[in-house]
Amino acid sequence: MQGKKRRVCAIILCLIISAVAGLLAGCGLNLGPKTTENYTVKINSATAVSIPGSTVDMLAEIRPTVVDVTTTVSSGYSLGSGVIIGGPEDNSAEDPQYFIVTNHHVIVGGTGFSVTVLNIAEDGTETNTTYAATLIGSAPSRDIAVLSVRPEKGTRLQTANFIADSDKVKVGTEVFAIGNPLGILGGTVTHGIISATKRNVTVGTIGLMTLMQTDASINGGNSGGGLFDKNGLLVGIINSGYDTYNGQNVEGLNFAIPANDASFAAQSLIATHVEVGGRVTDYGYVDGDATVGIDISTMDLRSGNTTATYLVGTPNPGSQIYSIWSGTPKAITAITVDGEKTDVSPNGNESPLISAYSAFAKIKVGSEVTFAYRNITQGFGGSYSLSGSLSTVTVTAEQYKYEP
Repeated sequence: MQGKKRRVCAIILCLIISAVAGLLAGCGLNLGPKTTENYTVKINSATAVSIPGSTVDMLAEIRPTVVDVTTTVSSGYSLGSGVIIGGPEDNSAEDPQYFIVTNHHVIVGGTGFSVTVLNIAEDGTETNTTYAATLIGSAPSRDIAVLSVRPEKGTRLQTANFIADSDKVKVGTEVFAIGNPLGILGGTVTHGIISATKRNVTVGTIGLMTLMQTDASINGGNSGGGLFDKNGLLVGIINSGYDTYNGQNVEGLNFAIPANDASFAAQSLIATHVEVGGRVTDYGYVDGDATVGIDISTMDLRSGNTTATYLVGTPNPGSQIYSIWSGTPKAITAITVDGEKTDVSPNGNESPLISAYSAFAKIKVGSEVTFAYRNITQGFGGSYSLSGSLSTVTVTAEQYKYEP
């Protein structure tokens, strides 16, 4: 999406520079003993919750459900936000464990994690407690990840309530965004409305996402934070916004992952991860999310005065088709999924990128996927051309699991 700059709301704190905002072009369940050895975890959803009093009282109740997330990366730290969505059914657990949903781009590349929890006393005094956190699992294509913390026995952390059905949230719904803007202002609340409910937005390397749009103020560090309605129900997980659009500066153009999608992914990650003795031995995954070992990006192919955009497959090291796709980049001309062919061409009615994403959306675990492609070569003056005959490669889609 040329001319558009998406702001991913995590912040990178490097050892050399003080703060760098991350940029991205574009862009009640009981779980069994597989994941929690001594007790069950409850994740709440509701059509309404009873929080008596004013907006001030409601915010005092839900602000402690939003945490600051710190991810240790090779260059320093990535700072974002998260929401506590699940914990023990009571405070009697010997080893209480709480689960926190955040964005994949907040935790990606992390070698260590911590979360800072807000505590509000009855007199309004605010304090913070920091806990070491463990990665449970992540779904990059959904931009959802889950962390967990284990506070001392008897410690109660406040958990958020997902709205029962985010598909029923309407344009104009009053919302409050809570997060950690700039990585230093944890617990910040901003206010706005739902501007649109189902925007198809191309988010950098993630691809096409269907997101809620809001005009509530969002800044670097807000990623993974909560978007709540006036009843204190979680309607979305904040993930990004635009700084510019088609070369113009914009404000109030921000996005969140709908609660239905975030809840589904988070619960799947929790349900499929495995722990032994409190240590994660297998990361969680979203059952059915598939991989074919090919990433999609775009490249401009210039021929004379015309510019055509072709899709380029780039390999993931270690994938079964790495040797075929290494070296010369490939222009994908068609994608066939289980016998259904999608032409990927700059001459169609929709962009090649959208065509490819529509084809990728049909891929399931076990699908047979055939890519038709030609080589791309670079000529003098930065021009590109297609060379060689049309070739194909066929792979079987496998279950995807994020392995840091």
